[in-house]
Amino acid sequence: MRAGIIGLAAGVAALAVYGMTLCPTVYIEGSGELIGAAYRLGTAHPTGYPLFCLSSRLFALALPWISPAMAINAASAFFAAACCGALAALLYGRGVQPVVALAAALALAFSRTFWSQAVIAEVYGLALLLVVLVLAQALKVCESKEPRQVLLLGWLMGLGLTAHLIQVLIWPGVVAVLAWRWPALWRRPLLLAQGLLAALGGYSLVAYLPLRNGRGTGFHWGPLGDLDTLWQHLSGTLYRSSFFSLPLEGMLLNAQRWLEQAAGEFHLVLVPLIVWGGWTAWRRDRSVFVLVGAAIACNLIAALNYHRDPNGLPVFYLLSVVGLAVWLGMGLDALASRVKPVVSVPIAALIVALVLIAHYGESDRSENWVADRYGRDILADLPEGAILIVEGDDAAFLLDYLLRIEGLRPDVTLYNRMGRGTDVLAWSEQALPPLRRERLRWRREAALAREGRPLFYFVPRRSPISGGVFVPAGLVYRLQAPDDSMGAAPQIEMGNALATDFFRDPWVRKIQSNYYFMAGEERLWAGDRAGAMAAYEQAAAIAFDSRTVRFNVALKLFEVGELDRAMDHAAAAAAIDPWQPTPYRLMAHIEREQGRYDEARRWNQKAGELQRGP
Repeated sequence: MRAGIIGLAAGVAALAVYGMTLCPTVYIEGSGELIGAAYRLGTAHPTGYPLFCLSSRLFALALPWISPAMAINAASAFFAAACCGALAALLYGRGVQPVVALAAALALAFSRTFWSQAVIAEVYGLALLLVVLVLAQALKVCESKEPRQVLLLGWLMGLGLTAHLIQVLIWPGVVAVLAWRWPALWRRPLLLAQGLLAALGGYSLVAYLPLRNGRGTGFHWGPLGDLDTLWQHLSGTLYRSSFFSLPLEGMLLNAQRWLEQAAGEFHLVLVPLIVWGGWTAWRRDRSVFVLVGAAIACNLIAALNYHRDPNGLPVFYLLSVVGLAVWLGMGLDALASRVKPVVSVPIAALIVALVLIAHYGESDRSENWVADRYGRDILADLPEGAILIVEGDDAAFLLDYLLRIEGLRPDVTLYNRMGRGTDVLAWSEQALPPLRRERLRWRREAALAREGRPLFYFVPRRSPISGGVFVPAGLVYRLQAPDDSMGAAPQIEMGNALATDFFRDPWVRKIQSNYYFMAGEERLWAGDRAGAMAAYEQAAAIAFDSRTVRFNVALKLFEVGELDRAMDHAAAAAAIDPWQPTPYRLMAHIEREQGRYDEARRWNQKAGELQRGP
């Protein structure tokens, strides 16, 4: 009973702060897609996240007076707060003092990465809530040795898989603890079979995906019409090539980034207390030590070998952050046991205050409208009946949200060249071999260009029609036919790019840099070379840590003959992500243009090695 009260107190306190810092609208990357999938009951990107979609939809139904984006954001905050409450209850149940359990849970609530994901539409709060519940239930099974507790554990483990595959990473520790603390369990095959059936029962929620796929007006990532496609979606086949794809140097670089992240997730002065907490767990509660230690180890084994944009890597370490919060609680409890009770309370309060103050500014999304306004700026400049072809995540998902959920610009048609959600191809055609699929998409785009509606692209590539030219038109490009006369391009309103009165994370700064990049494109088209170069450099300065922005600026500078400056930005892109081959190929082209053929061969060789993999 008391554990529940402590958990409730932690959850309510976390939720109150999340409410003050909640993002009021659609955010960056996958936020728009998750909102669309949850609010209109669609099928999200792999692995589908049916538990998030269904539970967030129920949450939105309870809050009909706020916008769909804010309702789903609030659902994320609620799940994250519940995770913190569950952690407080777990710690108290392991003998940690109430005030310490509360402090450790709130330290997790206000840690940098966890907080940043709690106030936007994301799946991590719910996923980690299931992680904490499974850990707590595994400990309960070891101590009670009751068959019905085994069934509940199995059901929670299966349900956790419908929240996120991160659940798999705690299974080795669960199995190890059960084998150690209840060895007789493995001699009861009937009970194990019943536990497995319970797990399948929890996992059966994934039936939502094929049953709902393609129905309704929600976001649907792609077709799930057969068992093979469904399995690829559920197992995250799309991401498989990114795992275990780094050489040793890449793993060491990721390890360095994790150490830097771990040092700053709570507060640097708390690192010794976390280390002490790990030692305390080993001495006092080895079941917890094994569970948490195995979870952290498995998280690092997976994440250190994962190749993706470094700015997106911190969320993949969130499981380890939860584990460190447990050890922080153990360390603080060991400290509190050595001082008078009247002293332990202010120490616990001080720790919470340290973490809260350290991360409030950068986690506060309450005034961050950049992504929303960016999408609205794009749509506002499009003429009546326009077609817009996008690709990637930066603009596609927030535009999809504004068009589909908010109902803006119903006259505009949106297609995604990546085949995610909206595509010029029918779902049945997406099963074609890649080459045939791309040729068919090319022909469809050519047909769109000829049908008379104004056609715009977010990223200009090769024109689908002969003689077609991509002309900068505000924040996008218009495909202009040879015989087409286009009026004056809309002037880019830069107010959203200039907004600085809040913390701008790398994804927000990347959106703001797009304003300057497109301003550079317009100036270059108009013949203002100096103005264009200044705008490109400003784009790179704002998104200095974005590999794609630095590469795109380098490519543009290379095209206009600014070779030395292009080399600087290409080298910066390679430094941000040393395992991406494209910057090295560009560096080879630059060296060749400058007559340095040996250097060009060296960069080409480097790119080839990365392309082949370790």
